[in-house]
Amino acid sequence: MDSWVARTSFACPWLISACATLLIRPLTSRACQCHPVCGVVLSILFILSSIPLLHGCGALPVDALPDTDASIVDVSQFSLVARIAHISDAQVVDEESPGRFASAAALNSSAWRPQERYSVHLLDGTIRAVNAYHAQVAPVDFLIHTGDAADNDQLNEVRWFLDCFDGKIIDPLTGVDDRAPADRGPPELDPHVPFRAEGLYRTGTHGDAATIPWYAVMGNHDRYAVGVFPIISGLDGGLFSPLPAGLRLGLFLPVVLVPEGALAYGPVTPAHPGPPPELLLPSLVMPNPDRRFVTMDEVLAMHRATVTGPGGHGFGTSGRSWYAVNPVPGLRLIVLDTSVAAFTVPAGVYDAGAIVPEQVAFLKDEIAAAEAADELVIVATHHPSETLSATLGTALSGAQLVALLNAHPCVVAHLAGHTHRQRIVDRGGYLEVETGAIIDWPQEGRIIEVWRAGDDVELRYTTISHLYTGSAFSGVELNVDDPLLEMRRVAFQLAVERAGGL
Repeated sequence: MDSWVARTSFACPWLISACATLLIRPLTSRACQCHPVCGVVLSILFILSSIPLLHGCGALPVDALPDTDASIVDVSQFSLVARIAHISDAQVVDEESPGRFASAAALNSSAWRPQERYSVHLLDGTIRAVNAYHAQVAPVDFLIHTGDAADNDQLNEVRWFLDCFDGKIIDPLTGVDDRAPADRGPPELDPHVPFRAEGLYRTGTHGDAATIPWYAVMGNHDRYAVGVFPIISGLDGGLFSPLPAGLRLGLFLPVVLVPEGALAYGPVTPAHPGPPPELLLPSLVMPNPDRRFVTMDEVLAMHRATVTGPGGHGFGTSGRSWYAVNPVPGLRLIVLDTSVAAFTVPAGVYDAGAIVPEQVAFLKDEIAAAEAADELVIVATHHPSETLSATLGTALSGAQLVALLNAHPCVVAHLAGHTHRQRIVDRGGYLEVETGAIIDWPQEGRIIEVWRAGDDVELRYTTISHLYTGSAFSGVELNVDDPLLEMRRVAFQLAVERAGGL
């Protein structure tokens, strides 16, 4: 989540604005993204071309639990079904991309973050922490990332995310390094220097422990530009994203987002990491074709081409972005794609979630199959129940989803992300687990254990951090070799300051 448009803002444009953008855009070159107009007038147009975005029908009751429950389980009665690493919202970002609009940081804090240049390192560090837990504390049966792998649905961002899991060399610099050599500092503290990611634990590569399989969930940032605006194809076949109030021109604010283009509004560079001033004239940047938007079919194909397993990380060859698997015996993992809206309009706002009818039927069928097989069920989505939106055509409101899951005792947990907060809610018959963002404070994931004794089920959960902190490591002395740890300490401190301190 933590999307371009704040959840309380007025942000859903008139259809006529989107249509105008569609008419104007093909007549311009892909590099030409602006025409003169006053920034103040633009702001007025943006507001006038908007209506409120509604998120579901009423608030759900909340019974929040502590972030950690590490109480001792009676192993003479209960058997461990699964130990799961749950991480979310890596939002790996190409901060130099002209497909973003960092100058809007004063209006929405997620448009630019001081720690964003470390995003790929934060993901690598989180994977390192999971590996350390797996090898030195307790074995992890599988990992799940609940959406928003990329920040802007760009080819290079998706590739970096996957390469972190595969342990490949990553070069975070996508433009020109405009720093003087004396200003670059040591490589271990420079986020723009290529590095080799550790990769998720594999037998033989990392040690003698079992390989950790991992599963993926799609989020709004994996489907929409900056997690909000639909991406469409132009007459030249290229992908771009129209912005609201398309009848304007664009001297100070972009009309469309074209990440591989040559014009940037408020550019971010290694020498000028931001935040950029507001209402700047667009400037030229070095185009990079690796920044282009990618379609969902491309994203799914990239997941099927990784070194790590299982193949596709849950996604098959059907083209569907939702699935069900048995990651361990006795457990069914049902993954839905709540970024799929019932309909999309160019320049519309789609940061909220929806469960379309096809996925509702799929969910019911899979739960029924799990009941017949005497399996426990974990449902995973990017959006938690409270953020399902009637505006986006969800077939289940948040309350209806909670009621459906509560009707089946085999459902023990609903894992989600999106809100960038750590919160566990007792929904009655199961726990709804929101895990915070890797990109934002507190930059933590979770270790979740599912224990079963007949019809009785107990869940235990702890927190885990890329700094090897969190309750999962309580009382544990680790032996780690992590050359980028100090760099991530810098990123964590920046995130703390952005969050207002501890």
